[in-house]
Amino acid sequence: MTATHTGSDRFASWLESEYCASVAATLLARTEYFELLEDAMISPARLARALSSWREHASQTEVLGGLVGTA
Repeated sequence: MTATHTGSDRFASWLESEYCASVAATLLARTEYFELLEDAMISPARLARALSSWREHASQTEVLGGLVGTA
């Protein structure tokens, strides 16, 4: 018996992959932010960029997570 993959199955699989990649990017951005935060020699602008990146990834992850729950 062979399984047939519908378009919705492929979409759900793609969406789950995107969500996992987004979670990984969020965690990497968070790690970078806290590593920079520990470095007293880092410029405030670089720290602000790292925080902004973390927030952006976290926001995307939240959106994708909501979509995964409905797929």
